[in-house]
Amino acid sequence: MDTGHLPVISRGDVRAMVLYVVVVVVLYLSGVTDQPFLSGVIAAAPWPAAVSLALMLTGALGTLFRSSRPGLLLVVVVPVSLLELLVGNQVSAYILLVEGLWAPVARGSVRSARSATVTGIAVGTVMAAAMLVSWGDAIPLGTAVVVGAMIIVVAVFTPLAWGWEVRHHRVAQEAAEELARTEHELAGERAAREVESDRLQIAQDLHDVVAGHLTAVSLHTSLALDLDEPVARARSLETARDSAEAALGDLREVIGVLAGPGTGAGRQASSTVPTLNWDIFRQRLGAEAVVGIDPQVDDPAVVPTGVRTVLLHICAEAVTNAVRHGASPRSLHVVVHAGHLEMDCRNRCRASTAPRTGETTTLGLRTMGNRARALGGTVEAVHESDTWRLRAHLPLHTSREGGR
Repeated sequence: MDTGHLPVISRGDVRAMVLYVVVVVVLYLSGVTDQPFLSGVIAAAPWPAAVSLALMLTGALGTLFRSSRPGLLLVVVVPVSLLELLVGNQVSAYILLVEGLWAPVARGSVRSARSATVTGIAVGTVMAAAMLVSWGDAIPLGTAVVVGAMIIVVAVFTPLAWGWEVRHHRVAQEAAEELARTEHELAGERAAREVESDRLQIAQDLHDVVAGHLTAVSLHTSLALDLDEPVARARSLETARDSAEAALGDLREVIGVLAGPGTGAGRQASSTVPTLNWDIFRQRLGAEAVVGIDPQVDDPAVVPTGVRTVLLHICAEAVTNAVRHGASPRSLHVVVHAGHLEMDCRNRCRASTAPRTGETTTLGLRTMGNRARALGGTVEAVHESDTWRLRAHLPLHTSREGGR
């Protein structure tokens, strides 16, 4: 292609140039000649054979730039070939003319290709005019037109058409390669986004699994430190121990799923956490809490498994926040309506940790919001007087059942 840099001549171009030189010399030595197009106009004999040989060798040497500077062939090869066809008698001029018109179209820039097309039309016009003027008395007009048209088509318009065909194929190939590179880059970006999404899903699952148990451990160990009665202290420590063991078991379960072959990280873990159930939520909230769970929630015919799984994760986080940051009375209600279900979790705010209205920047609240939005639902956290209220609305029918 034509560029603004110094030409880089390839070995193929050198071989092609040597081949053209050999063809020119062989045809010259063989004595095969042709009548010049202007033979009927120029009374004198064609110029000396040495001049024709010099012109043809100049054109052959010009083909050295057929790849690096194909536009130069319009300046060097085409003029000497046309001049030889008009005045000289070397048949090698036809061969060099074909190369001089084809290379700029097939290998050059768009500008070179268009210039070669215009030059080819001009060359064909000159050749046609020369034939009509020179051959008018030698052969009948009809024969001159037919023969001249055949020569012009073969020597001028065929290399132009061939060059444009090659060019279109090359452009199509380059476009296909560029499209393949773009698809490869997009695939890499999609893979990176999937990895990032899986990492977020893993973080959310681990948070749902461990946070509630560790909150119970923290609360009961703190309570044990403040209790003077040995039996009560032992009961609190035992509860803390049970919560720690449950957290360890759930963590092992999740890690086992993540380490398993061919499993989707978070999606598989979401449905295999053994301690995400309504009884555990009742225990975490405490005996004084009010818990109301619609029985239809556990009916797969009413609530799809994927929606129930997301609901359990949202409830787990809501209960954890209510126990960690709130105080009694606490409540959890889940109701199934026609087409959607609602979750309502409330607790009294502690004076020292009362949240601001609409505060949704913590990891837990972001996680709940992400899970609900994946199904087309919503999560709303509101501070009402001295009560912290968290509501979730999930559709029962979604095209992304069990989504993230």
